[in-house]
Amino acid sequence: MYLDNYFEAMAKVLAAIRDTQRSAIEAAGEAVAQSLANGGALSVMDTGHMMRHEALCRAGGMMVVAPFAYDLTVDNAMEQRAGAPPAIDKDELEKRKVALALDASNLRRGDVLVINSNSGRTSNVIEVAVQCAQRGIITIAISSEQQMRQCAAAHPSGKKLFDVADICVDNCGPFGDAMVAVENNEKMCPASGLAGCYAFWAIHAEAVGRLQAMGVNPTIYRSVHVSGHEFIDAQRKGFLERGV
Repeated sequence: MYLDNYFEAMAKVLAAIRDTQRSAIEAAGEAVAQSLANGGALSVMDTGHMMRHEALCRAGGMMVVAPFAYDLTVDNAMEQRAGAPPAIDKDELEKRKVALALDASNLRRGDVLVINSNSGRTSNVIEVAVQCAQRGIITIAISSEQQMRQCAAAHPSGKKLFDVADICVDNCGPFGDAMVAVENNEKMCPASGLAGCYAFWAIHAEAVGRLQAMGVNPTIYRSVHVSGHEFIDAQRKGFLERGV
């Protein structure tokens, strides 16, 4: 029973992306193609879902796709100082962290950053999109419209990801993400992982088509299990020479 319910629910989500998000996907593909054709780059920021692994170094994926992630870890335990640490403005700290992360990254004006965040409400992804806009970096958001609009914003501006990103693609997942009702239990089988990757590869496909129409043939990974490491090394050499 649950198996068929999952198949049906997931099929509906993917069909909804195909039927309702085409124009947004085409716009995203155009943005990626224009960037790469003009010496730009493409990065993916994923917030704990599967896209970070799915989008990178994958057979059939463009070699140009790179990750963007940041963290700040402080190891400074002082047991002799009991009590809570001094109060800090967490929003200001997040701004500083994002600014440092972007400064330290290789992202430049005209590049494209795909931000995959199912809720689209967390402070870090909003701050990244805001500061990318200030730097001329194009952002493509992949989020659940239903989830986002039914959650409170965590960013001090009160804005959510679809309010600040340049191009917004709805992954068409439900509020709460899980799709299949379970008797005497919580719902199961989240939509966002597969749906986000489905949207990403759709953008990817559109971008490659538009690049070829502009006379640019991007480097696409071939499976190492088809041709071996030597072929991949030759692909990478050509990619590094051309940048796309």
